[in-house]
Amino acid sequence: MSAESTREKGSKGEEIARKYLKTLGYRILDLNFRLKLGEIDIIALDNGTVVFVEVKSASSTRFGNPLSWVPLRKQQRIIRVSEIYLSRRGLYRSPARFDVVAVDHTMNIYHVKDAFRS
Repeated sequence: MSAESTREKGSKGEEIARKYLKTLGYRILDLNFRLKLGEIDIIALDNGTVVFVEVKSASSTRFGNPLSWVPLRKQQRIIRVSEIYLSRRGLYRSPARFDVVAVDHTMNIYHVKDAFRS
């Protein structure tokens, strides 16, 4: 699969996840927050909690469940980037959590709240 089609698949998955989160009442604060250290796909507010969302997309189930694609090292990067985000935005005292939203090849959405912790 080419890099462009992978990017397109990721963007489509993020768009689906964003719309899904909005239907749940989340307010989107930022998209694709990037630092050299890493990136957070979606940052949202859910009832006063800042939610850092990792979005995973899959065109098939050949490589297993997309929820399993957030290894410890990736979690640690997301946590570090989230700390910087909270500090820069003056939100370091706000409650925060880390969710994973996976979109599979049939457009099913799997949402794991509080998928990992700092």
